[in-house]
Amino acid sequence: MRIGLIGRAENTGLGIQTWEFARHMHPAKTLVVDLTAGTTRRLYPERFPGAKIIQGIPDRRHLEEFVDGLDVVFTAETPYNYDLFTVARAAGVKTVLQYNFEFLDYLARRDLPRPDLLAAPSPWRYDEVTATMPGQRTMLLPVPVADRVRPPTHYSSRAIDFLHIVGRPAIHDRNGTADLIEALQYVRSEISVTIRCQDPKYVPRLMAGRRLPDHVHVDLEHDDIDYYWQPYHANDVLVLPRRFGGLCLPAQEALASGLPVVMPDISPNNLLLQPDWLVPARRTGSFRARTDIDLHTVDHQALAATIDRFASDPAFFRQAQSIARATAEQLSWNALKPTYLDTFWRLHNGA
Repeated sequence: MRIGLIGRAENTGLGIQTWEFARHMHPAKTLVVDLTAGTTRRLYPERFPGAKIIQGIPDRRHLEEFVDGLDVVFTAETPYNYDLFTVARAAGVKTVLQYNFEFLDYLARRDLPRPDLLAAPSPWRYDEVTATMPGQRTMLLPVPVADRVRPPTHYSSRAIDFLHIVGRPAIHDRNGTADLIEALQYVRSEISVTIRCQDPKYVPRLMAGRRLPDHVHVDLEHDDIDYYWQPYHANDVLVLPRRFGGLCLPAQEALASGLPVVMPDISPNNLLLQPDWLVPARRTGSFRARTDIDLHTVDHQALAATIDRFASDPAFFRQAQSIARATAEQLSWNALKPTYLDTFWRLHNGA
């Protein structure tokens, strides 16, 4: 089968997601969309040997050339140009869009050309998609975790080093950095917290005027890294009080490295993580993306108590490490690649 991939070649979630897809699914053709113009982001074209790189949004001519000779085209989050689905259908090529719910344009525009398969990366609000798009073929197709995300290179008897990933600051403090900073004021254990953020000014603004306990040491990192898995190998637990649901690649990557993940007790976190890793959260508002998205705020003292438990209970921490790796194995490429291949074959054969 000749698979086509529309990829990104930056150190972003989409860049990592499509890079790992290319490594494991071996597409016959890859079209890399380069949107780095006017940004400080670096492009890694070597991750997609032989790919055609298009600066900006591909036009119809690019798409016609790309789909020629393919059986199935896979794209994550967006088609970039919705002509992709029209062009592919005219050429007899099947298409798969693995969407992110908050960016799903069909929720606001039902008239756009549609893919042959709309694939949900997580169960978050999946029922709403199927209910609002009758006749559209859909399925749950999780994003696999790469097998090269290795367990940490250091081992602690208790959790000492906690990691929080902001990435690029997003709308409404998406990853709950402000909530984490608030919660750290209540932590009783001696811990170190590394906060990674691509904007060197973002976290200092949130910390302005806050005084953390002397036994809580915070390191801010904003340098770019070539290998996205490196931060997990130097830490024990990922703390991510994310304010709304959806696909969260850092959580999956952390699990594969043996890091338990502390998140709010909301969907889809509570379908993936252990109950005693989850922190109570309440709805505190919403924002409008393609549809209304609820925002949640964790209980700060409960978050601090969960951090303290990992830092003070070695047996709990060691068991959590084992559970993390076992959970990630269920989301590994070894486990999920057969599902991807079967799905693509069925589409191609009209099943």
